[in-house]
Amino acid sequence: MIIERFTEEDIREAAHLSYPVWGEGHAANGQGEEFGLLMCEYIIRYGWYGAPFAFKITDEGKMVGCILAGNIEQDNGYNEWLDTMMPTFNEQQRDEALALRDYFGKTSPKVYRHMRADKDLYLSFFISAVQGCGKRLLAEIVALAKSEGYESLYLWTDSSCNHGYYAHHGFEMVTEFKSDEWKTDSDDYLTYIYRKSF
Repeated sequence: MIIERFTEEDIREAAHLSYPVWGEGHAANGQGEEFGLLMCEYIIRYGWYGAPFAFKITDEGKMVGCILAGNIEQDNGYNEWLDTMMPTFNEQQRDEALALRDYFGKTSPKVYRHMRADKDLYLSFFISAVQGCGKRLLAEIVALAKSEGYESLYLWTDSSCNHGYYAHHGFEMVTEFKSDEWKTDSDDYLTYIYRKSF
């Protein structure tokens, strides 16, 4: 397994990697695999701040994990990308994309208010499909963040993810709250904010 820089050209492959986790739900109800992949791409673009805090791990050339982070004062243009895609969506797809945009737009500031832009790095996307790879990617980001003068990582996650992973890997839960913005069948869909200090 090799850790390499993640570039914008890797976003579509990362969308395929994340499809079983997030894309299948978006593809349901006849919306189709391509829409599911586009929503995965939107999620990844939400996390994409460019270099230097972007890595992938590959196994024989195939991506099996990636981690993205950035400074909260950066604008990464993820909503502008979604705006270019909106004309291709049907009404149900537009409603779903707008709900996801709203969820991101309301959740991010809840994380930011706990952070110091000059000391805390925003861990904005993280996925691993092979056990042990996530730990290696996290170590890579932490080492780089420390070398750049950051003191901690912050992230948010929710009930759709294996959020117990973070407590197991040295993150402290800052808060949790009910996610009223996101459309789910569950009444107890929660969002969690975690911090890892180093």
